Amino acid sequence: MNFIYRIKQIILITGDAVAYALAIFISLGLRQLTIPSSTVIALHVPLFLKLFILWSIINYISGLYDLGKVGAADYYRRMAQSAAVSLVISIIAFYLQGETMITPKTILVLSVAIGYGLSALWRLIYSNTLAISRLQTKVIFVGFDEQTNELINLITSAPEKGYHIVAIFDPSRTLKNSHLPPGIEVYYSLTAIRPAITTHKAQIVVTAPSYKDNPDIVRELYELLFWPVRITDFSSLYENITGQVPASSYSDSWFISNLINLEHPAYESIRRGLDYIAGIFLAAVLIILLPFAALAIKINSRGPIIFKQLRMGRSGEQFSLYKFRTMYVLSADGSAETKGAQFAEHNDLRVTAVGKFLRRTRLDELPQIINLLRGDITLIGPRPERPEIVQKLEAVMPYYHLRLLVKPGITGWAAINQHYAGTVSEAIQKLQYDLFYIKNRSFLLDCSILLRTINVMIRMMGR
Repeated sequence: MNFIYRIKQIILITGDAVAYALAIFISLGLRQLTIPSSTVIALHVPLFLKLFILWSIINYISGLYDLGKVGAADYYRRMAQSAAVSLVISIIAFYLQGETMITPKTILVLSVAIGYGLSALWRLIYSNTLAISRLQTKVIFVGFDEQTNELINLITSAPEKGYHIVAIFDPSRTLKNSHLPPGIEVYYSLTAIRPAITTHKAQIVVTAPSYKDNPDIVRELYELLFWPVRITDFSSLYENITGQVPASSYSDSWFISNLINLEHPAYESIRRGLDYIAGIFLAAVLIILLPFAALAIKINSRGPIIFKQLRMGRSGEQFSLYKFRTMYVLSADGSAETKGAQFAEHNDLRVTAVGKFLRRTRLDELPQIINLLRGDITLIGPRPERPEIVQKLEAVMPYYHLRLLVKPGITGWAAINQHYAGTVSEAIQKLQYDLFYIKNRSFLLDCSILLRTINVMIRMMGR
């Protein structure tokens, strides 16, 4: 992720922290009708500090720190929903902690109302000052081709990502019939790269995929090694902006360079421990919800409650994956397929009414706890696919089997960004997300995926 993007997120979170701190001060003053003393403030700080962290997590789950959503039509509705959830959870958390020296019921309500009100005002100020026009990384592209054009369109359509294209170098003069966004200066001579960096105060120079081995360009870029500018390739910038590995990067050498060292014993051991902890917790949830889900599934349509299907795991090892049945039984084997393996489509007519709800909330995935505890899958990873579909996709995408380098997961980077792949083109995009995750696996990325998965479930964004 772009450094400037992270800076903007930190600024946004810091503004929220100030808003919440002011909210508790104002709430204490309103409750006592006087300026609160340092003693009173000190009594409330430990509890409210924990609550502020909790509110920030709820905000993250709701997408309030996704810069692309700041100022969107439903943004303030999301804030109101987050405020309501924060209030309910804060009340529960307060009563769960037992005896305390304070009973901030009224203060808690005031703090949430004032805190989120100030936060909404802060976001309005943020949108008009920093969101688009400030703190942008200026980019120069060296070389122009189809991939470069795609990335230019992505950058200009998402200014909140923090990039601004100032110039393009087109030594092959292929830009004549192309329509560039306004404000981008075009150069044809490579000798103008250094003057252009100075003129536009550029911070990043990006080479187009088809130009990276051009000796003239390499020579000019070599001269920039001691300049205060970062030289990067197309693939790195594309990943930062989209969270995907570009298809143009696919090659044996790229995969060897980026996917060869995937074994991290400490990381894998901790993840396995977390899988067991999550598995036990989710198993309890499954036991509680099973009678209700079973009754609803049975009343809605005939067939088994839990459906199992063969999937491919790490290194191509096959296993039976368990899910709540969400489709009508249309064939003798209990599946909804009459013509062999096929993708689930958008608004698929085979999905039952109860199945739609289970899919949208992702509750249909709960029986996979069995697979999690058995070690077939992990909590976070590429979604496991069926052997028949893997075979079809490998015929179109020779590198599709690289998804099997790591253990599949209940949720993953592709699952929260794309949801389901219902066509070959969507499966190609899904592979780009999966390869990005495999390359960049970390605890921070895993935490982000978990929190965003909760958002998908709450907002019923599954398919």
